[in-house]
Amino acid sequence: MFNLNIRKGSLEHRGRKETIITLIIMSIIAAVIVSWITGLWSCEAGRKDLTKEQRLTISDYINSVSVLVQQSNKVSHNYFITINKVKDISREELDKELLDIIEESRVILQNNDELNPPEGFEVSHGYLELVFDTRSRAYEDFRPALFNALDDLDIEISTTQITNTFLYMFMSDELYMYFQDKLKESGENIGINNLTIIDSIVLQDRSLISTQNVLGFISDIKTVVKLQERRGVAVIGDSIEFDPETLNQNGEYWIIGSGKEINIAIKIENQGNVVENNVDVLVTYKTEDNISDEKSYTIGTIDPSEQVLVTLSGFIAYPGRKCEIEITAGPVPEEVFMGNNTLKIKFMMEN
Repeated sequence: MFNLNIRKGSLEHRGRKETIITLIIMSIIAAVIVSWITGLWSCEAGRKDLTKEQRLTISDYINSVSVLVQQSNKVSHNYFITINKVKDISREELDKELLDIIEESRVILQNNDELNPPEGFEVSHGYLELVFDTRSRAYEDFRPALFNALDDLDIEISTTQITNTFLYMFMSDELYMYFQDKLKESGENIGINNLTIIDSIVLQDRSLISTQNVLGFISDIKTVVKLQERRGVAVIGDSIEFDPETLNQNGEYWIIGSGKEINIAIKIENQGNVVENNVDVLVTYKTEDNISDEKSYTIGTIDPSEQVLVTLSGFIAYPGRKCEIEITAGPVPEEVFMGNNTLKIKFMMEN
């Protein structure tokens, strides 16, 4: 699935640490599971006289769980498709796809929490809850860890964080097999033999629980991702606000309230995939009789997808005259598309 390069020498000691960390995490999870299930466990005597209503309840429960498991498998499939094309998409697109995966996983976990397992299936359902919770945590932790790695923010820590997310996926697969066993056992306890449900394995490549292999994966994608920078800023037209406030619209002219001066607030968005510094915003103000004024503001730093509210104050008011403002953001270096860098609005102040 990945072109992973295994590094030797100075990383060999990390493999020993990794083994210890893995054992500790697995021990903690095992202890939590044992403690929880001990509290849930109740003696389930062989009961084979199920009513039609009870069988229907169990059938509905199995169907509902099957739908959630299929959705979880689809989320995992989309997740690995996304990280396999990290080299081919922008940082903005990567972030959006990862956020979508996180949200879908949260919804699955929430829907599972709302299920009421039939009597006798509480223990197996407890395992299933751990499965979805562990997977959701893996997707949530992966996103910041990946971007930290791509931004060279302590590569050793980032590599460990990413490795741990794959370890969570591995543990969720193991927990799911326990769930399948307990589900079958719960069925047998009430006289339903061969009760099965679809398989679910999210981590197909188990070599990814190795820090060394993950380090190779990161090194492979970083060299290409940095070549795919996209830069651009935009004026967000529907965010503009006048002071005095806008009262109504007459044709192409906005009508604003009366006052001695005009203040304008507008949001500027970084629509690229890199942090921009020192972004200039220029507002040009003109009246119908050629009176003009200009004011400018410089945004110090604006992150990808971030919107910054810029306020420019102190324009002299000319009530009753037709006026126009032109707001321009940037352009920033290497910006290609400039169709949304400038906004023009015609307005009049009431007498």
